[in-house]
Amino acid sequence: MKTSRIVILLAIVGIVGISSCSKKSDDVTPNPTQTTTSSQSQVGFQVKIDGKDYMPDFAYALSSFTGANGYYAIYGLDSKSSDVVALALPNTAVEGTYPLSNVNIGILTLNKEDFSTTNGGSGTITITKKTATYMTGTFSFTAFDATGLKKRTLTAGTFNVNIR
Repeated sequence: MKTSRIVILLAIVGIVGISSCSKKSDDVTPNPTQTTTSSQSQVGFQVKIDGKDYMPDFAYALSSFTGANGYYAIYGLDSKSSDVVALALPNTAVEGTYPLSNVNIGILTLNKEDFSTTNGGSGTITITKKTATYMTGTFSFTAFDATGLKKRTLTAGTFNVNIR
């Protein structure tokens, strides 16, 4: 069971790395017809990591991805630093609130260090609007590194992303 979670985590990180090599015309930003809050960034994804703002330059949701059949990957990627925050949910998820832990996963790669809710962290994600082409919502979670000793706290997370 733990091996499958690690495979999912590695699949998300791999897809994020591959997609960071996109052309500028492939970059995805929120649907301009969507309603957004004034605190939401233009790229459609933001969060505070240990109290510091993180606003990536790429943000979108993959409706399915290799190695994790049936899962969404909602993420924000900073192409300059390769830092990434990702949320993995079953693609059957509808509007509502879901816990983040071992099944629904919160992931952070920051300064080349990996943190995840599968290492003992927890949190929540709320999907406030979901259509066939985009979703919006909020999230927060606490993630630990593989040793369980280093912790990162993500708060005030919002996303407004197109689904690919």
